[in-house]
Amino acid sequence: MDIKEKIALSKQVNRFTLHQEGIFYKCYNEDAMVFAEHVKPYKVVVKFIKSANRKVISIGFPVSELEKGSITSELIARAIGAIKIEQLEKQLVFNIENKNLKKNYAIWRTGIIEKNKNITTGKINEQTPTNIDVLIQMIQEFDLANSTPMQGLIFVQELKQYLQTTEK
Repeated sequence: MDIKEKIALSKQVNRFTLHQEGIFYKCYNEDAMVFAEHVKPYKVVVKFIKSANRKVISIGFPVSELEKGSITSELIARAIGAIKIEQLEKQLVFNIENKNLKKNYAIWRTGIIEKNKNITTGKINEQTPTNIDVLIQMIQEFDLANSTPMQGLIFVQELKQYLQTTEK
């Protein structure tokens, strides 16, 4: 499942989905808002995703959190008012009773993006970003303070690969 499909799932007002990605569970956009506001106020990450051509908001936590019990499926279900839980391959899906839970996403998204801006370099047009705009956005959104040295090296490699693919 690619990021576009995960974003599309997060827009469904009657579902809340956690996606297992390696040793982490992640939720995106509308689902990230629901998690942060109703379950646990984890750190929200804003990142420009080239394949989706937009900023994507996410929250992630280790799978072990569910196993240890600090976050349980039942806790999530109660917090968001869900009635049914499905364990699909690489997904934990909750059916939401309250259809208004994701209603204020646009306002929340704007606030989160503003809060996560570290350096202002001028307006970046999200509709048709230039290669330089994309690079600036990627660098601005990389969380250096909370990254390991290995993640930093991987990020530099991603920047190099982006430059190589866009020069052609």
